[in-house]
Amino acid sequence: MPREIGSNSKMVLRVRGLLWAACCIASVAYVSPSQAAKPRAGARLAADTLTALPAANIAKPLRIVKPLVALATPPVAWMALAGTGGHWQATWDPATGVPRQIWGSLAAPGANGDAAVAERIARAMLAAHVDLMAPGASASDFQLVSNTSDGKIRSIGFFQYAGGHRVVGGQLGFWFENDRLFVMTSEALPHVTFATTRARVANLAQRATSTLRDAVALPAAPVVASGDDVIVPLVADGGVLGYRLASPFTIDGGADGRYLAFIDPGSAGVIAVQQLNDYAAGVVQYLGTDRYPARGRVAYPASRAHEMVAGVAETTDQGGGVTWDDSLGSSVTVTTTDGDLVTIVDGINPLSAGTFTLDPGGTLVWDASAVVENDAQVNAYLNASQAKAFVRANVDPAMATLEDQLKVNVNLAQDCNAFFDGTALNFFHRTAMCENTALIQDVVYHEYGHRVHSAEVIQGVGAVDGAMGEGVADTLAVNITGDSGMGRGFFFTDTALRELDPPDKEWRWPTDIGEIHHTGMIIGGAYWDLRKALIAELGQTAGEALTLKLYVGALRRSVDIPTSLLATLAADDDDGDITNGTPHECEIRGAYGLHGLRTVTGSVDAPGQIDDIVASVPLHISVSGLSSRCASDALGTTSVSWSAIIDGDPKSGQITTISTAPNEYTADLPLAPYDDTVFQVRVGFTDGSVFTLPDNLADAYYQVYTGHVIPLYCTDFEADDPFANGWIGTTNGNTGNVSTWTWATPASGLNNPHAAFSGTKVLAQVPDTNYAPTTQSTLAMPPIDVGKYTDVRLQYRRWLTVEDSHFDQATIKANGKQVWINTTANMGDSSSTHHLDKEWRFQDVSLTPFFFGHQLQIQFGLASDAGLQFGGWTLDDVCIVANPNSICGDGIKTVTESCDNGSANADAPDKCRTFCKLPQCGDGIVDSSEECDTGAASVTCDDKCKIIVVAEGGCCSASGGTGSLLLSLGVLASALRRRRRPSRHG
Repeated sequence: MPREIGSNSKMVLRVRGLLWAACCIASVAYVSPSQAAKPRAGARLAADTLTALPAANIAKPLRIVKPLVALATPPVAWMALAGTGGHWQATWDPATGVPRQIWGSLAAPGANGDAAVAERIARAMLAAHVDLMAPGASASDFQLVSNTSDGKIRSIGFFQYAGGHRVVGGQLGFWFENDRLFVMTSEALPHVTFATTRARVANLAQRATSTLRDAVALPAAPVVASGDDVIVPLVADGGVLGYRLASPFTIDGGADGRYLAFIDPGSAGVIAVQQLNDYAAGVVQYLGTDRYPARGRVAYPASRAHEMVAGVAETTDQGGGVTWDDSLGSSVTVTTTDGDLVTIVDGINPLSAGTFTLDPGGTLVWDASAVVENDAQVNAYLNASQAKAFVRANVDPAMATLEDQLKVNVNLAQDCNAFFDGTALNFFHRTAMCENTALIQDVVYHEYGHRVHSAEVIQGVGAVDGAMGEGVADTLAVNITGDSGMGRGFFFTDTALRELDPPDKEWRWPTDIGEIHHTGMIIGGAYWDLRKALIAELGQTAGEALTLKLYVGALRRSVDIPTSLLATLAADDDDGDITNGTPHECEIRGAYGLHGLRTVTGSVDAPGQIDDIVASVPLHISVSGLSSRCASDALGTTSVSWSAIIDGDPKSGQITTISTAPNEYTADLPLAPYDDTVFQVRVGFTDGSVFTLPDNLADAYYQVYTGHVIPLYCTDFEADDPFANGWIGTTNGNTGNVSTWTWATPASGLNNPHAAFSGTKVLAQVPDTNYAPTTQSTLAMPPIDVGKYTDVRLQYRRWLTVEDSHFDQATIKANGKQVWINTTANMGDSSSTHHLDKEWRFQDVSLTPFFFGHQLQIQFGLASDAGLQFGGWTLDDVCIVANPNSICGDGIKTVTESCDNGSANADAPDKCRTFCKLPQCGDGIVDSSEECDTGAASVTCDDKCKIIVVAEGGCCSASGGTGSLLLSLGVLASALRRRRRPSRHG
């Protein structure tokens, strides 16, 4: 469990019992996805992001973050856009297959000055390319919701509908600059279908109130219908799980949490919920705090505060100034917790007004610090006012809600937290563990950052994402304070709650993805590094100003952290064409690159099997996707790490590559004779970040096998149908045409290869799509006679995409015994090390240790659970080969043989077998130490080769002997199989 604040474990354990809701400032403990989806009785549901509940009827949790990926082979619909001549580039959503960001440059005469012209061009592009931007939809499914210009960029947004219902989160955006269309964005959902057959239940509001209160453990909170029915997309890491027609409701538990919920109108079940509270930390005082109480006090202006001066109601100006008729006196009744822009609410500890004398030309300082509850109210007013003033002067003077009165609730009876609920800021009281969060300036600034984010987002173009929201709220706070340490004083010390610029590391995507506050430090750190770079280039004032200008652009048009890079470049662009660079492209790319947010791809040209004994082989490495204009994208040292068994000893090393051309490298890889050498390429950047090949966390090393081999069976699937030549595919016990295994020419699929490794044909589990849930699927090769050879290997090319093996198991078996399985993170239901090949991979698997005898049958398998699915197995160039130097019966014992007595070998009791293995249980030969040996599981012989004794009466014995015990165990096993694992976030 991450511990982001404090070092006292007892403190962390105590905090775990506190209120948890989305966007809390104190990310003290991480509530696991499975806990979030199924709260214990009386517990609050976290639901930082949209969280599916049982009524959704899905087995996998909804995704937390939406990555951006590059596609090696874009879909056919991309070609139509490429034909427009805009030099378009794109990044994609791997779960939906939709291009989330498309950038290029296409002439759009008059678009920036005329809203109607821009709308006409946007609609024409939508109509022409809807198959690309929203597969399965039509242009009429999108309704215009915004057409705005900030004087530089015109942004047009559309909301997605299907069957007359709004698709939650579905939207398209078009950005124009300099009369050119230069960015298109899509958060559209593909192929939206939903059931409409069930009738709505009577008294839906009444039943929804009951089920929703129970689901979020708010038994008395008011529930309100929130508009027309909508379509809720249920999207996991690997794809769209389905769509649900739902009725939106809100439930408002005040400080205990406020939620948006989607209710099934046919059953009143709660399909999904999401917190509307944005959590964080806070500071507040009138003789206000200098960041937090222990650092001392500063007298701040009471801006636009409502006062009674000489008995007359007056409002101070921005600097706290006030004028009055001094003939009426000079008494001032201070009510500084109410003003034009901020009002403070504390229903338990009402602040008593004080009356003071204000001399003409003098200054009155009100000190309410003697009582912490009063202190909190005064500081909340001051710091919320300061946050608004900073935004007005430095961020966006025209921001919606900036001139509205902001409600701030203080001294709430909760511990160690603060949150923004979509309308008001909320701060918690002081405890022995944590300061009153209204007394911490950074926290008040952070909470107002959530208000800024929600106000700036352009509908249909950008969106509020939880992790992005936390990061940009931190970014506002640190820009106000000028300190990269956010939340000092939270635990009564100067230690920062979150440090965006630690001295010894950078927060990087995707390494530091986790709980949303932790993930938010990635974008927060990137913007702090951008601020430093711009200040170094332009000076303090101009650098800070440009940082905040770019920040606003990111708030308006980003939907999550990865998309903010393009939104930031767009805000910096000056000619409507990002592809030719922007004025500060290199500072932006440099800052983002430090945090793992850049575009780079690569390939390695290396053999899989070398049919010879050579000491080394040259590798050829190519890197692409870099900006040639920016030193931050300059490559540093590219190296190859390798390991092998050479001359019987384990060896490893690291080789620095040689540059042969721009972004092209070579290196000589040492090789192990008659064994595998494994290696990984590490592409280093001058900023210290690293990109590795292969790009698969579950299988991060390539293989090369060296040595002459004898082919025992080989096929490239080109000439003949493998199923007509002994291959057998089985899915859920069905073979033949019912099985999903297919001899095919691959062409598409988000997780599948688009071409064979060699020739045109492959053998695929499910070509061009994902495998089915809750499926047992196997592919058996024809039986192979291995003869006298004792070093037998499977060598083949694979493209495998499968979930972490905690959930879905991809296996290879030899004569029924498992020889390989995809990896797992070993984190239970939080495991997420998915095996995702992004290229054809050579794999060499030693089989000899795993089977007896001279006959061999190989079986590929995949067992899937009910949730997330990927593309499964795709095979090409499959061979069973033998090492000609390992021959049973030549009297020479090799490393793959446990014995070799030459002509004395015999498949007889207590003899070295004719396949050069010592006698052992399970080989089908009864030795002197065994009572039986059937060679496989048997009802008469156990796995220790002992005869199984069945109690008299057998399984029908009424005495409850062995038969009853076996029956009970069988019932228990059946019950265990029926249990379902808890849902989790992917």
